[in-house]
Amino acid sequence: MKLWLFSALLLVSTTGVAQEGGLTYRDSDPFLFCRYGQRDPAKCWSPIAPYTGQWVTSAWCEPVDPAGKPWSQDDWASLYQYETICPVAKQSGEWDNRGGQADMVPHMH
Repeated sequence: MKLWLFSALLLVSTTGVAQEGGLTYRDSDPFLFCRYGQRDPAKCWSPIAPYTGQWVTSAWCEPVDPAGKPWSQDDWASLYQYETICPVAKQSGEWDNRGGQADMVPHMH
């Protein structure tokens, strides 16, 4: 009985960590990340509709520009997180601006 209970608790705890700890960009702020992508201005992709997971390749990156910037590990990792995390929202919220710019509250991220 104890082994069964331990196994069940272990399964529940690892499932929670997998769902919770997925976003590693923008200080784990899903609003900013899903709306603007990673902070790097030279990123190779940009979000189109955050809650659908749609995105577009930047004009200065491959394959749009065959001689352009190759995709970095951060480009691939952030795109994967965008495609797996952002569509879970089902709709996109709005920032009310009362507390300042979204990327500056509570600090620059």
